[in-house]
Amino acid sequence: MRMFTFKLKIAVISMCMCVSLFAQDSLWLDESKKKSCCSGGEKAPNIKEFVIKKGTLQENKKEHDFKNAVVYVRDMDHAVSELNVTGGKIAFTPIHKGGYRLYFEQKSVQEGVLHVNLSSMRIHNKEGNISQTLLKEVRGKTNDSHYDQKPLAQLPFELVMERPIRKHHINCCLYSGDIAPFTVYYKGKVQKDVSLRVSMESGWNATIQPDDEGVLSFEIPRSTYATTEKEKKRSEKMIVEASYDVNESGVYKGEAYHGVRYVMSLPLSFGASPLEYESQVLGFATAIGVMLVFSLGLYYNRRRKRKTPKEIYFDEE
Repeated sequence: MRMFTFKLKIAVISMCMCVSLFAQDSLWLDESKKKSCCSGGEKAPNIKEFVIKKGTLQENKKEHDFKNAVVYVRDMDHAVSELNVTGGKIAFTPIHKGGYRLYFEQKSVQEGVLHVNLSSMRIHNKEGNISQTLLKEVRGKTNDSHYDQKPLAQLPFELVMERPIRKHHINCCLYSGDIAPFTVYYKGKVQKDVSLRVSMESGWNATIQPDDEGVLSFEIPRSTYATTEKEKKRSEKMIVEASYDVNESGVYKGEAYHGVRYVMSLPLSFGASPLEYESQVLGFATAIGVMLVFSLGLYYNRRRKRKTPKEIYFDEE
């Protein structure tokens, strides 16, 4: 009985630790949705706007305090530019068609610890300068550099997503069933003792431990969202996050600190595996084929049983 009580206490403590772990508020980049406009007239420039959210995927709020914040943009040529954050908005106008990557960094000293909050997000631009886009396509620069990105030199700590291992033939997006691998870098070196926290919109949470090479990987689970007729291919959001503590002292903006804590998040989205839709289409096509063969067989059988009318001649002489 005592042993059972002891195990029960351990289980309760472990559950509390897990709850407290995932109850921590995350900070991540999110693209601001544009309002549809049908007023006509001159077309607005292709401006991308982003916001910073804090909390969980279920309950969060927009951050408006961008004090000591820096935003970097890396294009297909790996050229890095810095954006000015003014008025609580993060916005830039991509020129070329293809993939960009946005980096957000904000520093603050709290209780003697320098907190460095980081977030990175991939942006795909569907529009762009036509002539320059064609030139980029000829040079092979519009091929999406979605994965295998080298760490950004401007950031000392970074969580990088490597090329996923797929169980289907589509390479553009993330889907359930994919193996998503990540690597943590500090000052350009791989950190092999940092865990990964994963939280999904459906409420699924997990802590991923690195392997011997420092790679953190997990299989993206199937979405638990109930699909409707209008949302058969609804994508689900998830956030992967890593933190790293450094025993370092210094002064930032006139405030002394005795330690540094880096936290970086990657907001991602995934959809249902294309294999699910392929199996549904295959099943539907098979059913149609069986019905067609059965109908043709039935028609042919009836044609064979149909008797040809015979002509009868009467000799009236």
